[in-house]
Amino acid sequence: MCRAHGKKMDFAKLEVFTSEDLKACTNNFNIKSLVGVIQFGKLYRGKIKGVMTGTEGQDVMVKIWDKKSENMAFLPYDESLMVKKEVEILTNPTMNSHPNLAKLIGYCFEEEIKGVIYDLSPLDSLQNLMVKDDLNWLQRINVVLEIARLLKFLHGQDKPFLIYNINASHIVVDWDFKPKLIDFGQIGKGIIGEMSRQNKQITMPIRCHDPYFTIRGGDWDTSSEVFSFGVILLGLIAKRTCELEKPDIVLDRLLHVWAKNEYKPQCSLVHKSLQEDWGYHAEDGIAITELGMCCIEFFPRNRPTMKDVVERLESLHILQRLGDSRAHKRGKKFHDNAMCL
Repeated sequence: MCRAHGKKMDFAKLEVFTSEDLKACTNNFNIKSLVGVIQFGKLYRGKIKGVMTGTEGQDVMVKIWDKKSENMAFLPYDESLMVKKEVEILTNPTMNSHPNLAKLIGYCFEEEIKGVIYDLSPLDSLQNLMVKDDLNWLQRINVVLEIARLLKFLHGQDKPFLIYNINASHIVVDWDFKPKLIDFGQIGKGIIGEMSRQNKQITMPIRCHDPYFTIRGGDWDTSSEVFSFGVILLGLIAKRTCELEKPDIVLDRLLHVWAKNEYKPQCSLVHKSLQEDWGYHAEDGIAITELGMCCIEFFPRNRPTMKDVVERLESLHILQRLGDSRAHKRGKKFHDNAMCL
């Protein structure tokens, strides 16, 4: 367990940790503490104690940038700039109160290790949870809705934020089944400004990447992120992963290609095990499948906005039913994992 020091960065008012602190926090980056591997590094569970938390042992998540990651191993990249950018984003008054953005406790800015510590007790990455039985139907719908609301919020700013590399491995679910976005390595626009030329050189993961953007080129915009969201949605309801571990994998194994091959009008791609869950409604299965397919339309003009997505999700029977019964059934077990609507 590491101890938070009193030294703070003036503009961010965050705790400053040493590389030894991060090692102590994660049991020397023990494999048992590993939550997942992301595009630019790794995520670990940890515990801290110190003046900031006032507790003997607070659960946290540590993210470190790894020079051996899929991008940093082949392209020059300024890790220091990445840390500074993340601090700037997550300490911005407009951003730091959003419930689906991870909250920063502090950072490490040493030659050996560059990383950040989040006030977050991770259950697992969304990537890992997609194919597991840990999330039931209602929890999956809530996760999808909260991600949609986050993107609506980011896209709705006067200067919209674009994540560029949004995918399930960059979202962590906590023990309350709340999704948290934890990677900002390629974020652009908003308070950050346009994506740097160096960022544009980085290969985005093909698993959630907009094929129209890949083939036609042009500027990545909010419709491209709707596509990425659609891949996450379909993965959650079909219990299929969109992670590609082998670089030579055939294209028809991509989740959005699989979905287009399987989909027929008025059909559901919801996994059979989820159709047996409490609250599942056949009409919801068809509606959310159709929504996912609309999000992954090839031509951007045919895709909905995130505002449209949120409205369509909120109209699902399970959320309408939950809203109607909430006041009378607060003691029911399923409410323990329900989100505030």
